[in-house]
Amino acid sequence: MDETSLGWAEHLHVAIRKLCSNVFEGCITSDHLKDTPDRVVSAFTEYFSGVDEDPELVLKTGFQPGTYNEMVYVKDIEFVSFCAHHLAPFIGKAHFAYLPHEKIVGISKIPRLVEIYSRRPQVQEKLSSDIVDTFMKVVRPKGCGVVIEALHMCMAIRGIKKRAITRTTALRGVFLTPECKGEFLDGVKGGLGWL
Repeated sequence: MDETSLGWAEHLHVAIRKLCSNVFEGCITSDHLKDTPDRVVSAFTEYFSGVDEDPELVLKTGFQPGTYNEMVYVKDIEFVSFCAHHLAPFIGKAHFAYLPHEKIVGISKIPRLVEIYSRRPQVQEKLSSDIVDTFMKVVRPKGCGVVIEALHMCMAIRGIKKRAITRTTALRGVFLTPECKGEFLDGVKGGLGWL
């Protein structure tokens, strides 16, 4: 099979099988390693499933907000993502809110948006920006914001080997004004500092 004609998932399968075979061949013998290449391929396909998904599609269906014109919060959205630098996991929670304008979305769509973006190799700063930028583009609220807290294994179990929480914030639209920013950050406070 010509490897240049493969999609990302098939290319990943071929590359991981080669890597696992080369790493373990001749040096470690165990029944537990016999199917490891296939298990690793399955795991990586799941870890990076967001690569093949369009996050904008999740937000396409909306509803008229009616008379509702206050912030909508979805807090404590758990996620697992992978550092683009080391492919080590980072585990955390996202706290999101938006101020409706022309439509509202089903509340399950927001965790789904976080899930799609988190299932890609990346850095936390980009994850934060991608979530709010996509929401602004598709839903067109008056504004939105996200606070993400995460524990990064690339720092906790390698390198400096320190357990620390990284917090990022991304604000768009009216959430950049002091009043909205303050209301948003006060509204998500109860969800912060969980790790």
